[in-house]
Amino acid sequence: MVNSYRRGRIAEKKVVNWLKKLGFKNVRRSGGSRGPHDIYAVSPSGVKTYVQVKSYSARLTKEERRRLRNVAKKRKGFAAYVHYDGRGKFRMLPLGNWSGKRKKGRK
Repeated sequence: MVNSYRRGRIAEKKVVNWLKKLGFKNVRRSGGSRGPHDIYAVSPSGVKTYVQVKSYSARLTKEERRRLRNVAKKRKGFAAYVHYDGRGKFRMLPLGNWSGKRKKGRK
């Protein structure tokens, strides 16, 4: 039987490989994964990306979302949540982009 910590590490490694296939550079796992993000990577367009990985039925809490967004904002990056279903399917959900540019129509 695999415990949840080990299952999470396995999912993170799979997400690292997936991001590399998508063209992300400098893809690194956070040591211990105790911080707000599990993975740091630079997108193909050069945007710093901070990723929180959840696997199987685990979900991102409001507090985890807030902490991840704050890190991305401080470091002028992008926050994303990746869900891995355990069967080889990945789903990336953006949590915000802090480029300093406003979207059209917003004040």
